[in-house]
Amino acid sequence: MKSTFFTLSLAMFLAIAAFAHAQNSSDRLTLIDSDIRLAVDYPPIATKVFTSTPVLPLHRRTVLPAKGVFGPLGLIQMWSLRLHPFTLGGRTVNYPVIGSVRCSNFSATGSFVRIIASTTSIKANLKTTELLHSGRYLIEARQPIRAGETIPTLLVAFGGQTFLLSLEDAPSSQEKDLAPQPRLSIASERATPADRDIALEAWRIANQSARAGLYASAH
Repeated sequence: MKSTFFTLSLAMFLAIAAFAHAQNSSDRLTLIDSDIRLAVDYPPIATKVFTSTPVLPLHRRTVLPAKGVFGPLGLIQMWSLRLHPFTLGGRTVNYPVIGSVRCSNFSATGSFVRIIASTTSIKANLKTTELLHSGRYLIEARQPIRAGETIPTLLVAFGGQTFLLSLEDAPSSQEKDLAPQPRLSIASERATPADRDIALEAWRIANQSARAGLYASAH
């Protein structure tokens, strides 16, 4: 497996190296033209409880124009120029169909975490007190979800693990629970607590970038 989820041309690699050297002491984010090249397929996922489908068919060798986002440490995010409109709370939010983010596991893995816009249809009523098992996945809802709901989600993939996290977060029921949590979480059964922490970190980075208008400025 390659150490990153995307590949860059030699010219882009040289541009990144030059930029990282020149901007090492700066906190300013800089955008650069690039592309995302897929090394694997991202097919729909279906179990008895849910079906999740990327908003755009994503196959191995697909190439999508993208913007790279650079900070003091070099490349920190990459987002496709292709956007998908999601409706959340009566408003429309545009998300890139695919992206990659640098999370806290990067120093150990050398890999970016892949984030894919998707829609997830729920086939059974979900209660907040239940943790369901279905098709090698664990399903947890922080708010009741009715069968038949279709929920905007982010598919988070890294290290052979797959997570589906609702774009919408759930209101905190406890004052001490300050970190945002997704309304719906679906995780591989073999995912460790550390894996779940990385998936949530990537989910929060994606949502923070959206709220900060980073997606809009990249297009």
